Amino acid sequence: MCEARVYIERDGNLEELMDNVVSIKPEQDKLVLTDLFGEQKFVNAEFKEIRLLDHKVVLKEKKP
Repeated sequence: MCEARVYIERDGNLEELMDNVVSIKPEQDKLVLTDLFGEQKFVNAEFKEIRLLDHKVVLKEKKP
């Protein structure tokens, strides 16, 4: 499987945001996460770490 689990860092804590993510695309000032079933989440965040072998993406919340 090539899907990833996406986490977000908020105030020093790591929270699981979405599982089975197949794409992450920038759209204006947000990231659009799409999972295997077509569900989408829009997040005000930037990349912190991508671990391809672990299928793990860590995002850092952007402050408005």
